[in-house]
Amino acid sequence: MADYYLKTDNIMKNMFTVALKDELAAQSRMGTVHPETEAMLQKVRAYELSEKRLPIISEEQRELRNALNRLRDKYLAMGRYSDGIDSVILKVMKPNTSRRFFW
Repeated sequence: MADYYLKTDNIMKNMFTVALKDELAAQSRMGTVHPETEAMLQKVRAYELSEKRLPIISEEQRELRNALNRLRDKYLAMGRYSDGIDSVILKVMKPNTSRRFFW
């Protein structure tokens, strides 16, 4: 059962994929690849946009947050703007706990 539901669009899905790939590359350089990160990458890749909400648990939320923070640090080191990543990090940090959204 999912703890949280992230309303995800194509941009967020692509950002998650890039961030998780970078996280896996960094982990492999350090010599410790976490299977949770690999599982989260597979889950994001298998996610269909027609579902509109990505169900995640708290451990997956942590993996996404760490990967996005690493991507943000990489962008800042290159002198690029990280506004888009910042907004996605906030969405990951404060996800919905309900499958239904009230708007």
